[in-house]
Amino acid sequence: MKKSRVVTPKNNLKSRWTQKQARLKEKNLNLAHPVVKASYLWSILSEQLCDVLGPEVHHQWFKQVKPLVISDNVLILEVPNHFSAQWIHTHYHELVDVLLSVMDKKLSTFFLSQYERHPAAKMVAPLLPECPTTEVNCPTEED
Repeated sequence: MKKSRVVTPKNNLKSRWTQKQARLKEKNLNLAHPVVKASYLWSILSEQLCDVLGPEVHHQWFKQVKPLVISDNVLILEVPNHFSAQWIHTHYHELVDVLLSVMDKKLSTFFLSQYERHPAAKMVAPLLPECPTTEVNCPTEED
């Protein structure tokens, strides 16, 4: 005989958004400012992605995402590198846009790598070590 388990539904995304909007009004944050709105929307999206995908996947792909601005109904998000931007676009972009559409049907997302945002960083990056440095004992003139 199978046991049936009772599952209590979590607050749906729409009601969560409504609750967050009410809290926002209490704090008097200016959502008209595109940078403030981007940061606020990403905080909600990030939380929802963690709920949907789990903490491991969220930590791997979304922990280092930084909201930049909302421009022309696009939430622009910065990721550490081009590979992350491509991977998120290929595997998670549709999910992110669906979650965002619950909050604002007009908005979509775009993931931008740091190198695309700061082209000069490409010249500096190869000079930086890719793995942690280890202590090296160099011979001195006394040896």
